[in-house]
Amino acid sequence: MDTTRVSRSWQASLALRFAHRAGKTAVTRAQHYGPLRIQRPFYPECDCAHVYLLHPPGGLVVGDALHISLGAESGAAALVTTPSAGKVYSLAGLQHSDSTTTQSQHIDITVAQNGHLEWLPQETIVFNGANARLHTKLTAALGATFIAWDIACLGRPACQEVFDTGSVHQDLEVWVDGVPRLIERNHITGGDAFMQQPWGLNGAGSLGTLVASGSPSRDLVDQLLEELNQAANGSQPNWGLTQKEDLFIARYIGPSAYECRKGFIHIWQAIRPEVCGREAVEPRIWHT
Repeated sequence: MDTTRVSRSWQASLALRFAHRAGKTAVTRAQHYGPLRIQRPFYPECDCAHVYLLHPPGGLVVGDALHISLGAESGAAALVTTPSAGKVYSLAGLQHSDSTTTQSQHIDITVAQNGHLEWLPQETIVFNGANARLHTKLTAALGATFIAWDIACLGRPACQEVFDTGSVHQDLEVWVDGVPRLIERNHITGGDAFMQQPWGLNGAGSLGTLVASGSPSRDLVDQLLEELNQAANGSQPNWGLTQKEDLFIARYIGPSAYECRKGFIHIWQAIRPEVCGREAVEPRIWHT
């Protein structure tokens, strides 16, 4: 693919709205521009719509910008995921490269009172030499329930590619009833000391954050932390679980995006009945 011309970039957007209709959740709005689509919703839980977000190009090249808006009305319940990992490709060899040349993804999630929405994408792989801007903002009303996660893999470990050039700006915001409950901003520069030092990533190539409304029981949280660290097979513990008022937060910093996603699924399966009142039913696409 020729990445020497910014004019070849994709500007794509997708706005989805979910509402309760005739005993189940329907997609009442699916406005798109550019290469972003969804399949028809699936209903393995009867009322909760499972929706797969499709990005046919498969990744972001120079100048690409994705804008995704997800909203659940009162009484609606939806789970949105992706069939494969997202990719942010390298800008190596770009003739017009400068500090303003970026590849960006903006996710805006809104959940109304008594609405339920889950954003559970597969990881985003940031190639060495990329210039990524990844922003997720979740805004919920009192009485809304939600679970969302964000996973980033720096470089391509399977190809022995480390992230030693380029940059990643990763923002995550959670607002409930107009009050900021969590605001995290990570700025990672490839090859910077932050990536190797104990006060930074400590050599880890993957990081992720999961947030959920509600408060899982202390016993469940302790059990989850023990199970996750045991699964690391004796390696350095990579997990942290936190309760911040009525917001549950799980964090991972470690060598493997697969390990992170597997751990997040385990957490999701355990906490979903307590924080959302729903048994965990995995999207079928996760098994294909």
